[in-house]
Amino acid sequence: MNQNDIYTHWSSASPNVGTGFDSRSSDNGLLTIMYGSLTKAHDFNWLNAGRTLVDKTYLYVLFQAKQLSIGGVTHHDIAPPLELFVRANLQPVWDDLAQMSADEKKALTTHLVKLAASTLFGSNEQTQAASWLLFYLCPQLPIFPMTVHLHDALMQKKAVKSSDAPYQDIDCYQDYQRAAHTLFDKSQPLIHYQQPNPSYGNAKEQAMVDTVLNQSDWWQRYCFLHYLQISKT
Repeated sequence: MNQNDIYTHWSSASPNVGTGFDSRSSDNGLLTIMYGSLTKAHDFNWLNAGRTLVDKTYLYVLFQAKQLSIGGVTHHDIAPPLELFVRANLQPVWDDLAQMSADEKKALTTHLVKLAASTLFGSNEQTQAASWLLFYLCPQLPIFPMTVHLHDALMQKKAVKSSDAPYQDIDCYQDYQRAAHTLFDKSQPLIHYQQPNPSYGNAKEQAMVDTVLNQSDWWQRYCFLHYLQISKT
């Protein structure tokens, strides 16, 4: 994968949404509408005038773009509990995320993914959908979205290690997250591309995305996902 490929992927609409021209379904668009929803809510003291914090349509676009299996529920079902989830778990810590240590962020990430799986999607097994949702909602946290393909790539790389313990299978999201961090750290020289200029949304939204890309490692993790997809053992 070269730099042009990753930038094209970042800005291109997903063929899985509508006729394939909905710019919200690009990764640039998804980050803008999902993270942007919480940023706007924060800027207005988490008041939403009777609307959901995250629009139901945005959830639909995300689930379709990433072809996520969400356990029989719909975006209509998820929007109300997502509101409660954000207010109970993200709103109280939103201003503190930048000051958290790396270990604190990792622990919070694992907790939130597990909690979102059970409370939003109705099953502890729904960590794939939960991790993708939080990947775009909360780029400040070191979330690695879970897919079968990425799981297999990590298994092939034999990245799951704990202190002096031998290689072991990935049995839960905590294992997956640990494995992803291990391989992510080792792969940095191969995947660190210069971050893109946001092209979706208005000037304020583009500035918002540019800021979070500068202040987090979201772009590096995004590139890491694509590195895994093309890497060979």
